[in-house]
Amino acid sequence: MASFLARKGHSVTVFEKEVFPRDHVGESMLPFCYHIFKELGVLEEMEDRFVRKPGVRFLDTDGVTSTTFCFGHKIEGPSHLSFQVIRAEMDELLLDHSADEGAEVFEGASVREVDLAGPAGAAVVRFTGRDGGESEITTRFVIDASGRSTFLANRMKTKTAHKELERTAIHAHWTNTRYLGGLQEGMIQIVYTGGEKQGWIWVIPLGRDRLSVGLVMNTSFYQSQRRRLKDEGISDWKQELYLREVMLSPFVQEVLHEAEQMMGVTVEGDYSYTVDSKWGHNYALVGDASAFIDPIFSSGVYLAMQSARDLSEAVDIRLSKGVEAGAEAMTQTYDRIVGAYALVDKLIRLFYTPNVLNFAQLGSAADAFEDYDHYANAIGLQHFLLAGDFFEQANKYSDFVDGLRDPRYFDMYQNLVMKRPSFQADGSCGMSPAAIFPPKLAEHEARRAALGI
Repeated sequence: MASFLARKGHSVTVFEKEVFPRDHVGESMLPFCYHIFKELGVLEEMEDRFVRKPGVRFLDTDGVTSTTFCFGHKIEGPSHLSFQVIRAEMDELLLDHSADEGAEVFEGASVREVDLAGPAGAAVVRFTGRDGGESEITTRFVIDASGRSTFLANRMKTKTAHKELERTAIHAHWTNTRYLGGLQEGMIQIVYTGGEKQGWIWVIPLGRDRLSVGLVMNTSFYQSQRRRLKDEGISDWKQELYLREVMLSPFVQEVLHEAEQMMGVTVEGDYSYTVDSKWGHNYALVGDASAFIDPIFSSGVYLAMQSARDLSEAVDIRLSKGVEAGAEAMTQTYDRIVGAYALVDKLIRLFYTPNVLNFAQLGSAADAFEDYDHYANAIGLQHFLLAGDFFEQANKYSDFVDGLRDPRYFDMYQNLVMKRPSFQADGSCGMSPAAIFPPKLAEHEARRAALGI
């Protein structure tokens, strides 16, 4: 957001609470991020530093049944290879790039208060700097990109939780691992856990020997296990819960056989919410500060970045052409953004009803994708959804997802697509190690080790 607005000639100030680099969850990028990285001017750095991602493999609870979606089957050109990233490094890259574009960046600056009723329609931002001193600035417009801290929404009391999608995640990084099932090709693995957990496990290759392994579970299950483990007298109950649950997966057991955990576990809660009041004459919310939905399809970063790109256009109109023109641009932009989020929300709810559609069971016979011309539209829709095409054709895709919940259409889809002998992949997208692990990755991994990233 800061980069795009600074490019348009606006004076932009960024208040970042943390001092970068800092760890963050959300390491798997969608292919549709590619063009945003290119437009920002950071694509070359991304290609040098990070593992490439050709697709996603869904694995059922049995550790055997799986379906692989290769983005290259539907996306032409280089963008079909996305990225698996170290977020501490990628986020620092993006923040530094904002400064290079002309934004003034304050790290370690904690915003204490935003007064939207400032002089002459402006806003006043009060913050504590890195040195502990307190200051304030007056600004024409405030962008809340505070993530799941939801700074403005908490103070305006406009945040509504999706109770039915309450989830908690625990994750850590591992080394001395075994790259199997498509990990050797940069593929993210999504493993169903089933039962009352209503969750899943992610396994993401972040380097030549570095895996991010995370567990997402129903918050009520997480809380019940916390009580049980505490009653058992286990002090580090988070670590114990994490290990017990991820090791229930035969696939994860095999991948982490004799592996070493590189870091303590990190717990992420407060899943799935939306904010009712997303903008006003002198403020706007973007990314997780506006809404957050379960990260099952790795959609969060792309939703935030594309929203920021689109919103920068609307904010530019507001600042250059006035309140009335700005209101029209804001309305149109947020209609598009809300539609994209609603589509992803539908897809997530479909994932959590595997009795309706189990993504791991879509492929169940042969290993060819080229032999389903008659069913290309249905398969193509799913490929584009998993790749991140949420904004351009949200209504079309939304109707498709709704159709899968209709027994009549689902039966037809199941017979024509899911049970096709030709619809199966074996965990491979046919990528070479050289295409997935860039030549300069080794030197970046050495630098990360030295810096403790």
